[in-house]
Amino acid sequence: MKFLLIFTLLTASVAFSLSLKEAKLLALKNHIEAIKGNLDLKKLEEKVKEIRAKILPTLNFSATYIRWDKNYISAFVPPDKYSASLSLNQPIFNRAVWTALKLAQANKELQKLFLEEVKVSLLAEVEKLFWAVLLRREIFKEKRESLSYWKKYFNFVEEKYKKGIIPKYEFLRAKAQLRQAEADLIKAEAELKVSLNSLKSFLGLKKNIHPEGEFGLAYIQLENPLRVLEKNNLTLQILRKTIRVKQLSAEVQKSEFFPQVSFFLNYNWENIMDFKQGRLKEDFRHGYNLGLKVDIPVYEGGARIAKVMQEKIEKKKAERELDFVKVKLSNELKSLLLRLKSVKEEIKARKESLIAAEESLRFATERYISGVGNQVELLDARKNYENSKILYLESVFNYNVIVADLKKLLGLGLFP
Repeated sequence: MKFLLIFTLLTASVAFSLSLKEAKLLALKNHIEAIKGNLDLKKLEEKVKEIRAKILPTLNFSATYIRWDKNYISAFVPPDKYSASLSLNQPIFNRAVWTALKLAQANKELQKLFLEEVKVSLLAEVEKLFWAVLLRREIFKEKRESLSYWKKYFNFVEEKYKKGIIPKYEFLRAKAQLRQAEADLIKAEAELKVSLNSLKSFLGLKKNIHPEGEFGLAYIQLENPLRVLEKNNLTLQILRKTIRVKQLSAEVQKSEFFPQVSFFLNYNWENIMDFKQGRLKEDFRHGYNLGLKVDIPVYEGGARIAKVMQEKIEKKKAERELDFVKVKLSNELKSLLLRLKSVKEEIKARKESLIAAEESLRFATERYISGVGNQVELLDARKNYENSKILYLESVFNYNVIVADLKKLLGLGLFP
């Protein structure tokens, strides 16, 4: 058992300290979902640049060299044919591009909301895992104190047994209780390490960590939670933005059938065969041409109307989903508030039970030492105290889990 405690102390000494705030920052940096969300956002930023480029002028240069077989060509084509062209094209009116740019920007804003939702979920989960570690640490402390208590009790009983004051069954029962306390401590340590590993895995860490902080009730301020839900909930914000995206998608389909106007300028250079002074000689010519190009869709077989209707249907689906989710989240909020109120009262009751159990243990211990009480009374009092302490700690943990879920739902105080 000494080795177990020494190992625990050594493990804690090589681990680096970690606060809840630092854990949240690590989750935002290391968790794969946050990484993927950031990369998706960068991808959409590049998509906006790609569409914006369609508004800007394009400049292309092309060159060609052709070697002709003399038996195949006429005298008016040079055997070594060179040509080059420099072309400038500038869109003047293209409603589809402008609408597509608005759509791309709206999609980028939508992705930002998705990323925020991912972050909020990650941070809420970090809080739960962090509180779980602190809970297991408190239980481990309690089991360690319990072991110390039963060691002292066993030594006391052993001494009385050797003097023949108490019967053998009391000595054996005290010995069995000490072994059980040792087993309970080993189990508590294992559960603490499992909780630490869960937190480390979530944060993407290999090194050992030592979470810092007091295990107590988490703080949350609730003022008009339904209004806060309507304003801050990211799921609702995503659905509202999705409706806007579907609306712009319908406009993109419409705008593809508007006239498109562009300006072009070409400068060409090539070698030819031409008559000079009565003889056929190779010559070089160059020059430009410019103009306007207009594309007007005349008939598309009803494809435009079909595409627009598809996007309008998608928009209608998003609107109906928004109405449904509002009701769902409102009921979820009410349930969480009811559970929070219930756990608050449970904590008060269990705190009173803990105080009573502590006093009962003190009284039973004094009675046993003075020879008035019996062993069964002492064992029951100690077990009742331990159970009361653990139930109280678990109620505090449940309260903090509900607070984390409320913060996630309302978008309150999660970000470090």
